[in-house]
Amino acid sequence: MRTKHLIPNHAAGLTYAARDSAARDNNAGGGGIDPFEGFPDAVLGLIVSKLPFRSAVAASAISRRWRGAAAAAPALDIDFAAAFPAAPRRRAAFAAAATAALAPRPASPSQPSPPRPHPLRRLRLALDGLFDQAFAASAAEHLASWLASAAARGVERLELRLPRSRLAVLPPSLLACTALTSLTLRLDHYALPLPSPATFTRLSRLHLASVSLNGDDDFFGDLFSHCAELRDLILEKCRIGALRLAGPSGLRSLAITDCTWAQESSLAVFEMPELRSLRYSGAMATRHVIDVGISLDEVVLAIEKPQTKPREDILRELIALVGNAPSLLLSPWCTEQFARVEEWLKVRLDRVRRLSCIIERREEGASSIAPLLSNCRNVEELRVSVVPSQGTRRRCSDGECHGLLRSKGVMLKHLKGVRMKYIDESKSGLELVKLLLKNASALETMNIVPSMDGLEQAMFKRRVLKFRKSSRNAIIQFCTAG
Repeated sequence: MRTKHLIPNHAAGLTYAARDSAARDNNAGGGGIDPFEGFPDAVLGLIVSKLPFRSAVAASAISRRWRGAAAAAPALDIDFAAAFPAAPRRRAAFAAAATAALAPRPASPSQPSPPRPHPLRRLRLALDGLFDQAFAASAAEHLASWLASAAARGVERLELRLPRSRLAVLPPSLLACTALTSLTLRLDHYALPLPSPATFTRLSRLHLASVSLNGDDDFFGDLFSHCAELRDLILEKCRIGALRLAGPSGLRSLAITDCTWAQESSLAVFEMPELRSLRYSGAMATRHVIDVGISLDEVVLAIEKPQTKPREDILRELIALVGNAPSLLLSPWCTEQFARVEEWLKVRLDRVRRLSCIIERREEGASSIAPLLSNCRNVEELRVSVVPSQGTRRRCSDGECHGLLRSKGVMLKHLKGVRMKYIDESKSGLELVKLLLKNASALETMNIVPSMDGLEQAMFKRRVLKFRKSSRNAIIQFCTAG
């Protein structure tokens, strides 16, 4: 498309930058002036913070005014692997660029005193590949100086990612970042004890990944004693022997994701009156001690079935401790446990209002929902998602199939909304839909995302619409996407 008629002066070489530069030349009666001289440092730093680190470094070649723009950026993402993906040997150049971006600008001849450093809101340091055998000692020194510079600029949110190396350790300058409100440490197979977080008095979010946590050190004791503003704690892919989280603390969210537990491990949570959210996925400890005074609002139990020696009794004990929450999500293995009705007669999940279940696609996969619903009598919203299973016919973990759904004892007087994703035309799938329509007298909407299409989906719709509904106001909707 030709644009000369839209901007006629552009064809003659008259742009806004050239016009402004010519105006300055005429007013000054002398040499040319850089058009970016009028831009404040904060504006240039904000522009650079939106760029990848490699592009931010390249921006310094635009003009002399842009050379210190990275040092004024409020956010920096310094990633060695992303900056030099095709030239991993340029470690010295990367270190020099990172030092220039983090270190405060030196004093100029016209201003003898050093300028005040620009505030740094967010910093991400990903140093995978930087700790080479020949460069590891130098990389450790650079890491210490970078964190010291970040502390001088008052960094508030820090994410540090270190590779597996003998010299890739947390430097003491990390403790100088006293203005931190969010700290993420991704340490690959880090076996050294973590330093005491006593200096992080403003910390509100802590994320630890791939570290070893034992009950012998006092890391969490110092964390809850000195970090009074801590609200979110995330443990991801950590190696845990014994985890004891004892307050008093204002912690509101706890996430334990894909962690590796010792053969004899334990999880204890005490004196957390403000704790409202618990997310527990992957493997689980062999013993759980949860304070009865904790009142959770959201519980996610995405526990996976162990390959050897599954401990159903431990899982049932955990669900009995924390499952009675207004919002509850259960993995396929957790849902399957409710099929043993005789073992759950005394467990009541009366506080559950929003129930989400993930079941496997097999003939008896949906049959475990009915016993679960008999325990959650006050549920108002139900979400069922079906995921592929390893086989078309797979029995329950005890070697027995619990048969089809039985509506006896299932009362759903408060159920108003149902959403079912990827339900197929198997006998248990249709029985689940029939059970919900028959026993949910207050049902308002049922959204179904079938796993089939075309003619099979049309036949599935016709069979569902013929089921008797106990609620006259129930609307059944079929969607094509989740």
